[in-house]
Amino acid sequence: MRKSNEFLGLDGFVWWTGVVEDRDDPLQLGRCKVRCMGWHDENIDKLPTNDLPWAQPLQPITSAALAGVGTSATGLLEGSWVVGFFMDGKEGQFPVIMGSLAGISGDGEVMGTGFRDPWGVYPPEDFKGKPDTPLAARGNETSKESPAYQDKIVNRLGGGVYPPVETAKGADVGSIYAKSIPKSGEWSEPEPRGSKDSEYPYNHVRKTESGHVFEVDDSIGAERIHTYHSVGTFEEIQPDGTKVTKVVGENYEIIAKGQNVSITGGCNITVNGDTRIKTIGDYIHEVSGNYHLSVDGDFVQKVGSYAQKVELDKITTTGGQYGMSVGGDFNAIVTGNINLNSSGSVDITALNDFTAFSAEGSSAITSGEDVQLVASKKVDLVALDGTLNLFSDGNMNMESDDGKMKIQAKETITIQGGRSANTITMGRTPDILTPDIMRIGELELIGGAKITNKEKYASNLPAVVYAHGNWENSDGSD
Repeated sequence: MRKSNEFLGLDGFVWWTGVVEDRDDPLQLGRCKVRCMGWHDENIDKLPTNDLPWAQPLQPITSAALAGVGTSATGLLEGSWVVGFFMDGKEGQFPVIMGSLAGISGDGEVMGTGFRDPWGVYPPEDFKGKPDTPLAARGNETSKESPAYQDKIVNRLGGGVYPPVETAKGADVGSIYAKSIPKSGEWSEPEPRGSKDSEYPYNHVRKTESGHVFEVDDSIGAERIHTYHSVGTFEEIQPDGTKVTKVVGENYEIIAKGQNVSITGGCNITVNGDTRIKTIGDYIHEVSGNYHLSVDGDFVQKVGSYAQKVELDKITTTGGQYGMSVGGDFNAIVTGNINLNSSGSVDITALNDFTAFSAEGSSAITSGEDVQLVASKKVDLVALDGTLNLFSDGNMNMESDDGKMKIQAKETITIQGGRSANTITMGRTPDILTPDIMRIGELELIGGAKITNKEKYASNLPAVVYAHGNWENSDGSD
């Protein structure tokens, strides 16, 4: 049975202070080799670091320290001053580290002696003779010397070596858009508040050996939370609630379910590279105000069905060519007028039928020069309820290269010349007065007309001629 005075503490509780000389625990328990003042010789030749016992770190109750649950006990460095006790009392073989002690490192330490970092890394030269407290926690001008603060100041967008970030501007469409066009703006990264306004002892700082910084600042008027990576990526919540996140490398954000974002003010997104957005489902974009889209390069769209509704006016201006390809029917319904103005030619081609229809009003084709109606087969000019007029300020030619010409009326056909000498010229024996032509009605030549047969003769007719049946010349020829 164990005696009562052999329990821990009753058999002689032994405190110690010492310096960590090795933290490379083969069991990976956070143990360190500590040279204890008054217990271990300073001469490392007499007592090498390897011969020191492993000291077990004491963890807080916030760390389970069991089955991989808890906080790693690996914060100490070679050269750290620590305090603890021996679990085995005066035997001194089972040390326990209770905590670390900050101090001011002196000069003139001799390599090869104990109670220091055997490798000479810690403390660094710029910290000798200065408190071991992290720079960011010391407040005022000293805090500004923090590498994290200096890095954020130098690399601040718009305030350091980088220019402000430009925001998007509206599309400049000239005179076709009467409303005001928004101008581009710019913004700058907010100035870091960390270390600038911090005061000792209110800024609670943890800095790792590679330069990572974790701050919870309770300085009056400078309350903030700051996380900084040694390469420059950081996140800072400033006293007014402003949050600054800066990623110097690539940023990946993966959300397994949904995401909801609500922004009460404006939103500016500037991308100095390509932007790709892929939506596996529906994409819905609702704009309560004006929508401006400005594309300096090409604008390419590929959709399935396309439906568009414009409540008011729509104006399209193209500086170059405008092309449209429709695989099916093209339907345009306009309740007002349609105006097509071209500084060049207008070509309308139909593989099958082409119909131009005016249900109530008139139709007009006006040309500054020639007008041609060309058909591979037949051309019909039809006036259903009114008069068909063919008018020319100059000459009027009606030709049939390889066939007959038929002029037919249910009543009177009138061919009238404006002066006394008018000529009808034919390439063969005139037969315009054959029953084929004069089936119905009568042919009236008004005003001393002259009918000329290029092959045989010319005949003068009286001012008015009425002919029914076959026509004969005065010499009896056909």
